[in-house]
Amino acid sequence: MASTDIAHTAYRNIANAGQCRFNVSFDIVSEMVGHDLLVISRYSNSNDEGYGTATSDYWFSNQTVNFPVKQQAYLENFRIDKAANKVYVSGWHADDASVYMPGHYIILFDKTTGREITHKLVPVTISPDIMKATHITNSDKARFNTSFDITPEMVGHELEVISRYSNSDSEKYGTATSDYWFSNQTINFAVKQKAYLERFNLDAANRKINVSGWHADDASVYMPGHYIILFDKTANHEVAHQLVPVTASPDIAKITDIANAGQTRFSTTFDITPEMLNHTFIIISRYSNSNNDNYGTATSDYWFNNQISLNQQNGWLDSLSQNGTTISASGWHVADSVVGQPHHVILLWDYSKNREVARHEVTNIASPDLASSQGSYLNARQARFNTSFVVDPSIMHDCFGIISRYSNQADGEGSTSQLWLDNRYLNAYQNPSWMYQINYKQIQANQSEVGHNIGPGYEGVKTWFIKSRLGTANIHNQYTMSDAYAIMNIQRSHGLPATGWVDLPTWRALGYSDDLWYGIDSYVQPLQVTNPAAGRQAHIEAMINAAYQYLGKPWWAGCSSAPAWGVDCSGLVMQALYAAGINPTSASSTHHGYPGNEWNSRNLFADPHFANVGWNDRQRGDLVFYYEPGTRTIWHVAILLDPNTVIESWPPSVMVQPILNGQRNVIAGIRRVFA
Repeated sequence: MASTDIAHTAYRNIANAGQCRFNVSFDIVSEMVGHDLLVISRYSNSNDEGYGTATSDYWFSNQTVNFPVKQQAYLENFRIDKAANKVYVSGWHADDASVYMPGHYIILFDKTTGREITHKLVPVTISPDIMKATHITNSDKARFNTSFDITPEMVGHELEVISRYSNSDSEKYGTATSDYWFSNQTINFAVKQKAYLERFNLDAANRKINVSGWHADDASVYMPGHYIILFDKTANHEVAHQLVPVTASPDIAKITDIANAGQTRFSTTFDITPEMLNHTFIIISRYSNSNNDNYGTATSDYWFNNQISLNQQNGWLDSLSQNGTTISASGWHVADSVVGQPHHVILLWDYSKNREVARHEVTNIASPDLASSQGSYLNARQARFNTSFVVDPSIMHDCFGIISRYSNQADGEGSTSQLWLDNRYLNAYQNPSWMYQINYKQIQANQSEVGHNIGPGYEGVKTWFIKSRLGTANIHNQYTMSDAYAIMNIQRSHGLPATGWVDLPTWRALGYSDDLWYGIDSYVQPLQVTNPAAGRQAHIEAMINAAYQYLGKPWWAGCSSAPAWGVDCSGLVMQALYAAGINPTSASSTHHGYPGNEWNSRNLFADPHFANVGWNDRQRGDLVFYYEPGTRTIWHVAILLDPNTVIESWPPSVMVQPILNGQRNVIAGIRRVFA
């Protein structure tokens, strides 16, 4: 329309300034209700209802109108009636949008899965009481009352109701809706379940996994199908499942009131396949609304914690002998890998050259004796081997060992599972039989002492942590009765028995972790020499290298643990011995903190499994023992670095010192660890 006023303004230079006014109206439609509306003015190269191929728009973004609607609602009844197989819903929903949206629905929503389960078109009825409380348009006709049949998809889930007005009054929602979510009024379709796996083991003879047990579940009322699922924990997916009808279980009915308690037992088997090798498996018992091989649309699962691993193996070398250039080996190797790796290959390994010398495929011999002790392995009844090798004379004095390998190929390559049979070697470096034998496998802490409690008289690293928390820590590091009384106060404040002894709950109350509690006790220096061909010097250097890891750490009485913390003289020596493969029976790092064990240097000095050597024969790696001046009492031990120098833990720290000094200058003797 004409706009002469605009033509005389600052917009006069725009081409159509004199003809730019518009005036139009739109019918209200349901899609507008409750929404923010804005206007766009558009010029187009088309003057019909289509926009054409070119447009120029102006968005009046600063001038919007809101089509407001008020709504109020209340859910008066929302309950599950299992006897009637119904979910009942009633209440009211007053909504201005209902003027434009005459259709009214009640929706049952699954809050657990975040999706609609079902809905019904439910006409609203008169509600004069609501009209008195609110001025919303349809307040005089806002009530609803309906019910839903219970379906398996509801079982075990949290349910919620949505009341919806729509511009459709058919079963479909139409193009415009106004919802009220009754989020503060949900119900849970609770079900109880109990289960127990009575058998989950390998049937080695038949290459099967046996599964039996029971699963009582209220959901079974709505889900009659029952499946047992073999689940691969390693690959995180199902391997196989079977539809397994449950059978009578009168004994279970006596211990629980769960719906199907009298019919809960199951029993089945699964074949072991090569694809399952080296994986770990668990069992899932599942009720479903399907009783064919498909799971259906609703399930209730019980995941059992029991597990089976098909990556287990064990073995032993009964004999390894040499007659000139002929080396003979016999032993056994049980393994689950025989499922997909039927070829058994024995390899002769030269540790001196660090290479394989020869290999033979062997046929396993019957081993009925292993069926009782190793019966869980698939080949326990046929696991023994016996073979021999002829080696070149030039290497006959090398150090040899045996590797037992199962493979999917006769030559021992391809897919393999192998075990180094390291309980015997030929021509390995070893001490004489009367001395401590050298370990070529990692030494472990005494498990019976790992995690021990702390009481009066105890020393050690855990004691240092406790005393640090109490503010009583010092290098002498002994847990006193005063410490015990302070701990009793802490125990009382945390509701713990006031014993004065520090156990794991008290340790936690002090703010320390379980890992620290067990880690302090279980620490053993990593073995530094694993090659049995390594000579004496390698073990001596391993021992000294381990000692140097503690250099500069404080001297703490009764301590022998990781290099992160303090250590005393015999504690340092014990950890150094562990690194070199020696595990003395006269002292241990864990027991070192027990009352009366601070002076383990005396035990080591008296130990007959170390060689006594003269002063003039002392060598690097020997242990040097000292008397307390003026007595014949052992009070210190150090490790010899050279004829005149030792590494030791002596107050205030671990340090390198002359073999004699003003504090400890009376040598009691020299002991040799490696012959």
